[in-house]
Amino acid sequence: MTLRIEHDDQQTESACLDCGAAYRSVIGVIYEDEDPLAIYRADIFDRFHRDAGPRVLLSIAVGDWSDDAGRGDRCSAAIEAWPEDDGVQMAISDRSAAPWDELEVVAWQMSARDAQESPLRDAFYRLAEHIAREDRRLRGVLKSKTPL
Repeated sequence: MTLRIEHDDQQTESACLDCGAAYRSVIGVIYEDEDPLAIYRADIFDRFHRDAGPRVLLSIAVGDWSDDAGRGDRCSAAIEAWPEDDGVQMAISDRSAAPWDELEVVAWQMSARDAQESPLRDAFYRLAEHIAREDRRLRGVLKSKTPL
C-alpha cells in the first residue's frame, strides 16, 4: 500500500467563531496507490484559542469515493495536532467538521468518545500522521520548537 498526497497551494483565511483567532485552511486528497482514499482540510492556527501554541485541526473524510457512492459510504473525524517535545501529538476532537457538513460529503463524524472503541480510530491516526509528515504546508506549525 502506497499513500500519496495531492494538493494545490490555494488557502483560505478565516477567524474562529469561538475565540476570534485567525487561521488558514488548506485542502488535500490522499490516494492509496491510484485510488482516492480520503480528503482532508487542515485549519492551521498559529495560536489556538486560549493556548499560546500553534495547532492544526485536521478534518479527514474517508470511504468510498466512486461515482455511485453517497455520503452514507463515508465518515469523518476531526483530529487536533500540535508540536510537543521532539514530535507531534494528536487527539481525536469533537470540534465540528464543518467542511463536510456544508458539502454533505459524509454521513457521520466519529466523536472522541466513539474513538475509544472504534476500529477506525487507528486508521484515522495513520492518515493524520501521514498528512502531518508529508504535507509541507503543515510542517512549519507542527515543527517542534525544542532544540535538539
